[in-house]
Amino acid sequence: MAKGEMSGRERILAAMAHEEPDRVPISPRVSAWLIATYGSSSLATQLEKLPDMDLMHIVGDGTPNYIISYPEEYNLPEVTVTQRKYEEGEYQVVERTFHTPAGELSDRTKIPPSGREYGVSPNPIKTEHLVKEQEDLQALRYILPEVNANFDFVHRCQEQIGARGVVMVCVRSALDHHAGDARDMQDLMVDYYENRKFFDDLLALFHRRSLAQIRAALEGGARFIFGSWYFNSLSAGWSPQIFEEVFVPQIRDHVELTHSYGAYYDYYDDGNLAATMEMIADTGVDVLETCTPPPVGDFDLALAKEKVGDKTTLKGYVDLLYVVKHGTPELVEQTVREAMEIAKPGGGFIIGSSDSFREGTPRENIETYFEACKKYGVYE
Repeated sequence: MAKGEMSGRERILAAMAHEEPDRVPISPRVSAWLIATYGSSSLATQLEKLPDMDLMHIVGDGTPNYIISYPEEYNLPEVTVTQRKYEEGEYQVVERTFHTPAGELSDRTKIPPSGREYGVSPNPIKTEHLVKEQEDLQALRYILPEVNANFDFVHRCQEQIGARGVVMVCVRSALDHHAGDARDMQDLMVDYYENRKFFDDLLALFHRRSLAQIRAALEGGARFIFGSWYFNSLSAGWSPQIFEEVFVPQIRDHVELTHSYGAYYDYYDDGNLAATMEMIADTGVDVLETCTPPPVGDFDLALAKEKVGDKTTLKGYVDLLYVVKHGTPELVEQTVREAMEIAKPGGGFIIGSSDSFREGTPRENIETYFEACKKYGVYE
């Protein structure tokens, strides 16, 4: 006999507690597909257009990040910003210099147009990075705005979602859109070997800041932290040894702080996880995503269920490209069924996607995905 129907929030919490809910929560990443299909990926759009989704809705922490944003005005009391925007072919180019009490920082970024061959959310290309040497770290501190402490927007989002899910506040790692955008990632990898103090100091600056962001969110009433770590992934080029030495202690700091407030920590890496999943699970993360399978990733769901399934909840897995976008409805259903057979028993599984369903994905495949998730995810 099937269990009594639960709300999305109840399902998610049960899965994270390694209990069996009425069915496996369904929580894919959907922003790109929603934008392409409906022109918006807003919370209201998700609630209206995807009635079967158990929302694990991600919001920013509200702290401006001027390393990766280019507003017309900067709220930096002690800094003057000289900024120039112009067109270069199909790109918009942004050149800017931050004049700080500790010296100048400059960068140059090429931003491709959205909605074309680059997709709905194309990545910018930095041709000059802000941080070039150790001495730049003093100036860098001046362009980091005060950490946001007002989280009323999180409570409003949770009220809007109601019982259908949860709101997660995104706090990025020291690398993710922080050190990894302030300085070229390849240079950072060289720094690890050739200028270790510079490497450590730069990451430490942003790691302390990330902990301050988590603390502020938890003090503001957030109950779920979404930790973004894909710049730290082995897919980015880091070795397992560096991951264990440098990044695992930082992950543990995030998790322990989150748990000290009785909150939950969701770890995000949409790249290779086979060599790091046990290290990550041992830090105590509550959720590990996106569990990307081959050929894009290297995640073996059966092995993961055996090795770390009792420590952390696995989330994601269904390949967005070769299964959902380019596959047939039959392949979508087969993939969902096999994932459920492997990871559903005993709870600890939230079915999702390897990243956001992309523009151009057939609506029939999206519909098949949700129907298959409901069909094969039921606990008896």
